[in-house]
Amino acid sequence: MSRPFKSEFVLEEKISEATLKAYHVGFEQNKFRLTPLVDVLVRVIPEFAFGYQEGSTLLLTDAWDKLRDAARLIYTSDNYNNRGEFGEIVLHLLLRDFCGTIPLISKIYFKDNRNSAVKGFDGVHIQICETLKKLWLGESKIYTNGRSGVLDLAEDVKKHLKQDYLRSEFSLISTKIPEKIPEREYWIKLLDKHQTLDNIFGSICVPCVCTYSSNLFKNYQDVTKEYLQDFKKESHKLKSDFDTVNAVTDVEIILMLLPIESKKDLVKTLDERLKRAQAI
Repeated sequence: MSRPFKSEFVLEEKISEATLKAYHVGFEQNKFRLTPLVDVLVRVIPEFAFGYQEGSTLLLTDAWDKLRDAARLIYTSDNYNNRGEFGEIVLHLLLRDFCGTIPLISKIYFKDNRNSAVKGFDGVHIQICETLKKLWLGESKIYTNGRSGVLDLAEDVKKHLKQDYLRSEFSLISTKIPEKIPEREYWIKLLDKHQTLDNIFGSICVPCVCTYSSNLFKNYQDVTKEYLQDFKKESHKLKSDFDTVNAVTDVEIILMLLPIESKKDLVKTLDERLKRAQAI
């Protein structure tokens, strides 16, 4: 699989099950690989901000300005601790590099205010594989506690898959689909207000990405057999917690976990990189 952001040198999919995937960052010289992870995530920002189609027309003479503008579209606030954009960027990265999706629209590009939060699904992607076409409606959280993160994700899924919510979301999305999106007419028809929910539910996947501070990194400083055992044990426990709340049975839902050493350190470092890019 082609990985647009070349994250294979930083992230490894250690659990690859139908409804659970978990990603390992690992260590370098007995330290969590925070810098390489941040390097990959900031690489995502231009596409996340402007949309997939923008990349095909970007001129090198505009690259400097585009990078600055993309960074400013994320947010310009100093209050970064409780914002959700970095979790959405993780979602974008995992879908693109590990699920082979294409972003349908960039919702952040259409927000009215630079520092306002964008409502609705955190990521809207598509997947076309021969005759299979799938709409990916992503949810994301970045938390200091994994259990709290997956429980909140499950609650969001319950709310967002209700008929009225889906119809409202689809009405907003369908009017913003770029002209050059592959199979554009198919997606417009799928999102039509008179489309049956049976057809919609059979054509969507809901990836739920939880990036969270894990105690694994308090107990281990290297990839040992014991570390991998605890990594998988923790992941399956969080999936069990998620399943206690998630009652949806007729929609494909995938829990995707990214344990990190510290949410605080990750968002602080990402914010610093973002602010430097905004000042270009």
